[in-house]
Amino acid sequence: MHAVGGAATAFAVGAAGLGFLETTVMPDTAPSPITTAETVPTTGVELAAQFAGRPAAAAELLAALPPLTVATLWSTLPRLFITDLIHERADVIGNLDGASYADRDRANVRRLGSSLVLAEADERRALAQLNSPSASASSARVAAEASARVESFEVLLRLFAPGQETATRRYLVSLDLSVDGPPLAAIAVGDLDAARYTTFFVPGMNSSVREAEDLLRGVTRIQQASADSAAVLWVGYESPGPVDTVSTGHAEAGAVRLAADLDGYAAVRDVSGVPSELTLLAHSYGSTTAAIALAGGAHGVDAFVMIGSAGVPANIRLDDLHLPPESVYASEAMGDGIAGSGQFWSGRANPASAEWGAQLFSSNGTVLDDGTVLTAVRAHDVVGSDDHTDAEKYLGDGTESLYGIRMIATGHRGPLAPLVPTPLEDSTIVAAAGK
Repeated sequence: MHAVGGAATAFAVGAAGLGFLETTVMPDTAPSPITTAETVPTTGVELAAQFAGRPAAAAELLAALPPLTVATLWSTLPRLFITDLIHERADVIGNLDGASYADRDRANVRRLGSSLVLAEADERRALAQLNSPSASASSARVAAEASARVESFEVLLRLFAPGQETATRRYLVSLDLSVDGPPLAAIAVGDLDAARYTTFFVPGMNSSVREAEDLLRGVTRIQQASADSAAVLWVGYESPGPVDTVSTGHAEAGAVRLAADLDGYAAVRDVSGVPSELTLLAHSYGSTTAAIALAGGAHGVDAFVMIGSAGVPANIRLDDLHLPPESVYASEAMGDGIAGSGQFWSGRANPASAEWGAQLFSSNGTVLDDGTVLTAVRAHDVVGSDDHTDAEKYLGDGTESLYGIRMIATGHRGPLAPLVPTPLEDSTIVAAAGK
């Protein structure tokens, strides 16, 4: 169950606050430090009164506070003042750890139209520079990043277009525009403010908002484990390409952001008093990022699951993760031909080895006692390019890995299934050797 993590640092807000298409464009500045002349009120009602007519200043104050303080104030803020905050500084409120996720979603979705317009203008300038006689060695990279940014906003606008209907509502709970290329973001499937079970999923290399439509199919399957659950696609860090996975640089930077977001979730739920369990699920290089985050503190996490891990840094052991050993899980499919190479070339430890000490669960296919056939994972990916090609991926429908993840995410602890699968007619599903 949730306890507030140790970090008090709020998730970095986008330095390029892009405003609203239908009104004005916000300045390209982060919130300024609050002077000592501003006192911190004890309730949201007091904050609204203190900053009456000055919602932008109130947003700056909130951005400088720890998530638990923000959550306490937010719980008693008048709704009209929240609307004023969103209208004045959507760039701050959309990334404000401790604010309600429904309000963060309102702020972030509001920014998408104008963000695309500005990204398209940047792309035109970058392409013009690339095709000009004064093009430099960096022009191609800048143009590629600009095009990737445009594509990312197009993806987000498709996902959050007015009238978009899905079986379970989506929420855009963070949108960080401070990086080049695709913005950093987190997309929730289900209500984070009320869910009994919540899973944060950290994908691995080559993942960004551009892949969100595919990744969300897998995240949605996790959420479908229980009607009172939510699952978050967390693309809140700049994931590496294959070559850079041997380094922990991207993981270390991402771990800081991830820890802050987890602390923000814990703060919201602790103040609300709604019981919840938080599972941190990570794939490939995402498990490197998540392990580094947990080595710095528990951050309210109740269970940690690694699938197809690219390896945990050698200096991080099981007992460094601030979780009971029985709450740390790992699985690597026999058909995953990539995870092992990531571990080998980086020198990082394989958390799915018996020696590392995590609870191991199979991704190799089995038959449950009720006759349900769970298929084997035969690739490193979590999803494919559509429902059909999602089959036999870690988050594919009907796989043993998804079954295990759903069990853990809904509060089941301890051993899930033997590593040796029940023999099936499909001869490619074989007994898993102990790792």
